[in-house]
Order: sequence, then C-alpha cells, then structure tokens
Amino acid sequence: MYSLISLTKRHILIFLRDKTAVFFSFLSVLILLTLYFLFIGRQFTSGSELDLLDDNLKTYLVAGVMMGGVIVINTMSLSLGMMGSIINDMEYRRLDGFLVTPVKRYKIILSYYISSIIVTTVLTLFMWALTILYVGVFSGYWYSVGAILLASLYIFLFTFISSSMMIFITTLLKSVNAFGTMSGILGTLIGFVSGIYMPLVVLGKSMAYVASLVPFTHMAIILKNVLLKGPYEELSAIVPSEAMEEISIVYGTTEIGILGTDVSMIWIMLGSVLLAMALLYFAYRRLNQKMGK
Repeated sequence: MYSLISLTKRHILIFLRDKTAVFFSFLSVLILLTLYFLFIGRQFTSGSELDLLDDNLKTYLVAGVMMGGVIVINTMSLSLGMMGSIINDMEYRRLDGFLVTPVKRYKIILSYYISSIIVTTVLTLFMWALTILYVGVFSGYWYSVGAILLASLYIFLFTFISSSMMIFITTLLKSVNAFGTMSGILGTLIGFVSGIYMPLVVLGKSMAYVASLVPFTHMAIILKNVLLKGPYEELSAIVPSEAMEEISIVYGTTEIGILGTDVSMIWIMLGSVLLAMALLYFAYRRLNQKMGK
C-alpha cells in the first residue's frame, strides 16, 4: 500500500509542478469560458420573452448553461493532462526504474489512474465551488443544498468515466509530441461534438445523432438539468410553457436518446459506466504489454 501511495503522490506532484501541463489541461475550459463571455452567452438570454428578464436572473441562467458544459469538459481535459505522466515516463524510460523494484506492475498502472481521479475530482470540485460563489454574489440566487450535493456526486461519476476513457486513449499514443497534439484538439473537438460550445439544435440533426453516441453529451445534459432547475422555476413564472420547451432544447437540457431513439438517461449512464470499465481494463492490458517490452 505504501508503494501505491508513494507513486500516486509522485504523479500528482509532477503534474502540479509543471505549470505548462496544468495550463494546457485547462486550455479547453479557458477557450469555452472566453467564448461564452464574449458572445455565446448572449444568445441564451436574447428573444422576445427573455429580453424582459432582469440581469440577475440572466446571470443565473447563463451560469447554469455555461458551467454545466465547462465542468464536464474539465473532467475530461484534466484527466487527459494527468495521463501525460504515462507518456513521459515511457518515452524517457523512467518506467524502467519502477520495473526493477519489488513494486507490482498493477500498482504502477493503478497509481496513474488514482492520481488522475484525485487531481481531476479536487480541481473540478474547486471549480464548482467557485461557480456557487459566483452565482450567489453576482446574481443574488444561491443553489440549493440538494443541487450542490447532487452536482458534486455527478462530478465523482463523470470523473470516473472521463479518466477511464482518457487513460485508454493515452495508451494508443507513443510519443510526447503525439500526446501534446491530442490534448490540444480533443477538448475543443468534444466541446463542439457534444453541443457544449454550440446548441445541438443549431448544429443540425446529423450532428445530434453523432452527439448522442458521445457520453460527454449526456453528462452535460444531466449536469445542466441540475444547475438550471432553480432558474427554470423562476423562468416558468414569466415565460409560457410552450416557450419553456423551446428554451429547454436551446439550453441543452432536453434528453436526446441514442440516434433519435428514446433511451432513458439511466440506461445511457449505466452504459457509459460499463464502457468506462471496459476501456479501463483494456488500458491496463495495453500498459502491461508496453511495460513488458
């Protein structure tokens, strides 16, 4: 157990000390926040009904839409950033030093995964805490205790799914350069495909079908529903029910199923968890094989 804890601590410290790696792990999030603040956020509060809303409620609404996507992207980008330690250790032969010690291979592999889970969860929860404070201070509305706890639980679940997918993707790469390229484009790509940068209704039906196959799309829908429950209650007292249905589609809180087929979100999340477990297993096998070379 001591060796596992020591290796996990080592991976965490190496990541946090590399300011460049930390910055690029947040790059997708920074791009998304910039886009929201510059122009995307405005389209969510424009329209004949929404123009009448006060600025506080608009802030409450936009924050829910924005952070519902940002937090999901954050679980992915941070997980991927942490996995850079695997590529670095392999390319620069640092793993050879681990393999000549009595530490079992599964502990070495597990240490990378656990360190990713810890860093991603802590930093994402910190971002969620900042969101709570931002909304409360600048809008005057505060998330309920139930919403805070539920969103926090979802962050744990989403971190598990994201980390499992990212460690598998990392095992497909062979060099630091390839990893750098992948980490630079993957967050932005997922942001568009999952309807986080732009509403899926704008991107078209074909893109919605593609998005329905990506777990991050459904993760964002779930989290947005939690963050927008309070704003929707305020909005429903002002806006007609027909308009609320349209707003739900634009804000990305309407469930889209799989390939146009109505599938319960519970089954989709269960499938995502099973997929994550399968990818984690295959990642373990691939890393074990690479260590044996």
